[in-house]
Amino acid sequence: MTISNSRETTVDFAARPLPLSAVRLTGGPLKHAQDLNAAYLLALDPDRMMAFYRLRAGLEPKAPGYGGWDGEGRNLTGHIAGHYLSAASLMYAATGDVRFKDRVDYIVEEMRIVQDAHGDGYLGALEDGQERFAEVASGDIRSGGFDLNGLWAPWYVLHKTYAGLRDAYRLTANDTALRLEVRFAEWAERTLAGLDDAQTQKMLNTEFGGMGEALADLYADTNDDRWLRLSDRFEHRVVVDPLAEGRNVLDGLHGNTQIPKLIASLTRYIQTGAPADGDAARFFWDAVVRHHTYATGGHGKDEYFGPPDALSDRIDGRTCEACNIYNMLKMTRTLFALAPDIDKAEFHERALFNHVLASIDPDDGRVCYMVPVGRGAEHEYQSPFEDFTCCVGTGMESHALHGDGIYYVAQEEMWVNLFVPSRAVWAEMGATVEMETTFPEGESADLSLTLESPREFTLRIRRPLWCTKGFSVSINGIDVDSLSPAGSYIELSRTWRTGDRVRIAMPKTLRLESTPDNLNRAAILWGPLVLGGDLGPENQDGVVDVPVIVTSERSPAEWLTVDATKPGAFHLKNGIGKTPLGDNAQPLNLSPFYRLHRRTYSLYWDLYTPEEWASKAATVATETEARRALDAATVAYVQPGEMQPERDYQMQGEETWPDRMIGRPGRRTKMWFSFDVPVAPESQMTLRVTYCTEERMKRSVRILADGEPIGEHTVERSRPGSAGGHFHEVEYAVPANVVDGKLAVTVRFEATDGNETPAVFGLRMLRSKAGE
Repeated sequence: MTISNSRETTVDFAARPLPLSAVRLTGGPLKHAQDLNAAYLLALDPDRMMAFYRLRAGLEPKAPGYGGWDGEGRNLTGHIAGHYLSAASLMYAATGDVRFKDRVDYIVEEMRIVQDAHGDGYLGALEDGQERFAEVASGDIRSGGFDLNGLWAPWYVLHKTYAGLRDAYRLTANDTALRLEVRFAEWAERTLAGLDDAQTQKMLNTEFGGMGEALADLYADTNDDRWLRLSDRFEHRVVVDPLAEGRNVLDGLHGNTQIPKLIASLTRYIQTGAPADGDAARFFWDAVVRHHTYATGGHGKDEYFGPPDALSDRIDGRTCEACNIYNMLKMTRTLFALAPDIDKAEFHERALFNHVLASIDPDDGRVCYMVPVGRGAEHEYQSPFEDFTCCVGTGMESHALHGDGIYYVAQEEMWVNLFVPSRAVWAEMGATVEMETTFPEGESADLSLTLESPREFTLRIRRPLWCTKGFSVSINGIDVDSLSPAGSYIELSRTWRTGDRVRIAMPKTLRLESTPDNLNRAAILWGPLVLGGDLGPENQDGVVDVPVIVTSERSPAEWLTVDATKPGAFHLKNGIGKTPLGDNAQPLNLSPFYRLHRRTYSLYWDLYTPEEWASKAATVATETEARRALDAATVAYVQPGEMQPERDYQMQGEETWPDRMIGRPGRRTKMWFSFDVPVAPESQMTLRVTYCTEERMKRSVRILADGEPIGEHTVERSRPGSAGGHFHEVEYAVPANVVDGKLAVTVRFEATDGNETPAVFGLRMLRSKAGE
C-alpha cells in the first residue's frame, strides 16, 4: 500500500516508512533481486503490453500482444500493463533511473489515446469486456469464484490499470495518469449505478482484486467523496463482516481473493476512521500470520486457506502463492506505520528473506507462481516472456519494493526494522544513515551517520525475536547496556553527529519450528532463515526419497554440522537421516532456502525417536513404494478447481463452477465441462476420477473420451458432515482405439437425468500397468 500525502487522513500514522526515493539499496541479495527485476522491466516492450488495449478501442496495435495470461481470449488480458505501470513507477522511485519514468510516461500517453478512442472513460483490454460489463450494469449477473458473465475476474484485471495509474501519479508526478484514473472511475460509477445492494454483493462473489483500495486511494488523491462511496460498494460483506467481529471464516476461501478486500478495509479505515474497517483488517492479519502461515511466511495450499492451525497435512503440493505474500507485505508495512509493532517487523523479515527472495531465480530473474514448502518440492518458475501469470505481475512490483519498510520515522524517532545494505536520507533531520551488513548470512550490521548539523533524536534498533543470545549494541565502540529482551527495540537517544557509528551484533542459532498441530513435523531455522535440504536436481523422475530425521535430540545443533567454507551451510550428521526405502548413501546438505534454486528440496521434516522409527519404518516404506508406483503409472494428473491447472489442460464447459469439499478443490456442472488430458498411445489407458460421497442431493455424470462414452457414475444424496463422508476413486478403461496415435484426448463430464454432476476432485490418466 502506498501511503499518500495527498490529503489529511482521519487516522494518524505513528510512523511512516522513508519513501522509496529516500532509500537506496547498496548491496546484498535484495539489491541483486532488484537489479534483475530492473533489467527485466526494461526488456519488456510497452507496445506489446498495450496491443490489446488498442485493439479493443478500434486502433491498430503497434506490435503483437504478449501471450499467456495476458494474451487474447478468455484471459487476464491487460493486467500486465497495469502491473508494469506500478512496477516501473516503483522502480523509478527506488533507483532514480529516468528510463523507468520514460516508460511510465509513454504507457500513460498510450492509455490516454485508448481512453479517448473509447469515448466513455473505459480503459481495458478484455475481449468482449464492455459487452459483459453492460450485462452486469443491466442486472444480468452470473458470478462465480473467478468467472463474471464469462470473463475471468474482470474487476481484478481492471484494478491493475487503476493501481498502475495511481502509482504513476503518486510516484512519477504524472498528472495525466490521475485524469485517466478519474475518467475510468466515472465509467465504473456508471456501471454500478443501477445495481441494488443484493446485485452488487452477488457481483462480488467473483474475485475483484483491490478495486476498493484503488478507489479509496483515488478519494485520497482527489478529495472527492464520490470515490469513497464507490469504494464502499466493493466491500464484500459476507467475508469482511465476520472478520470485523473477530470470527475466522477463512477456511475454504481463496487466499489472494481475500487479502485485497482487507487492504481496502485498512485503506478506508485510514481515510475515515471507521472502527469496523480497522477491526476487520487487524483481525485478518493476526489470523493469517498466527494461524495459517508456514515457516517461510507464505500461506495457503492450492491457493486456498485451510482450517486454522491445521498445517501439518497441508505442507506438500502447491503451497504459498507469491501474489499472496506481495499483498500481505503491503498490509504489514501499513499496519506497522499505524502502530509500530515488532510483530509486523518480524513477519516482514521472515517473509522477505525466505519466501520473497526464494521466489526469484538469482541467475536469470524469472519469478515463481508457487514457492512450495513441502517434502521433495520444487520451485514453480514462470517463463518471463510467455506465461504472464498473476505472480509474474506482482513479482514485477515485489522486487521493486525491497527498500520499503527498512526504516520508519516519526518526528524525532527512526525505527531500523530490517538489516539490509542501504543508504537512507532522513530529510527532516538533515541526516543520512548508511547500513553496512552481510546479513542475512552475516551476523552484524554497522550504521554510520552523516548530519548537516548535530541533532538530537532516537534510533530504535530491532532486537530480533530469534536472537536470544549474544545480542549487543555499541556506539562508537562503547557498549550500550540494555535489558531489552529478544523481540523488542533498543532505544538509542542522544545528540548525533557526523561520524557516529552504531554496531549491532546478532548471532544466529539453530532451532526447530513445528507445525501447530504436529510437533514432530518441523522446519529448521537458522536465525530468521529457513534451511532447505538439497535433494538433488529439479525435474527428477519418480517419487523423491525424502529423508526423515531420527534422533532423541530436539535441538538441530546436536545433529547438524557447520560447513566452515560457506555461511549458512550445514550437513546432517551420519546416521540421523533415514530414508523410507533405505537409500541413505548421499549426505544431506542444508542451506538458506533463498539460495536453493533449480533443485528438489524439503523445508519440512518428519522427526522420529529411534524407537518410533523402528515401529514406523515399514509402514512409511510401503506408502512410499505405493506413491512411486502410482507416479510411474501416471501420464497426467489434472486438478479441477484450480486456475492454473485448469488453464494448462484447456478446461471448457457450460454452467460449470469450481467447488471445494473437505478442503479439496473440485469442479461440478449443470451441463458439461472437459479437459484435454495427455495419453501414452502405446499403453492401455485408464482414467481414475476422484469423487466425494458427501453430496447434498443425487448427482449423476457421464464420462466421455474424445466423444466416446467410457463410464457413468451416480452419487446418492448424503447428509453433509455425516460420518463416512470421504473421497473415493473410480477407474474407467479408455479404449485403445480412442488413444491410438494421439498425444491427448478430451475427457468430458456431462450431467445426466436432470441432475448436476458430482464434484470431480481429480483426474489421473494411468498406464494400466505401472512401468509400461
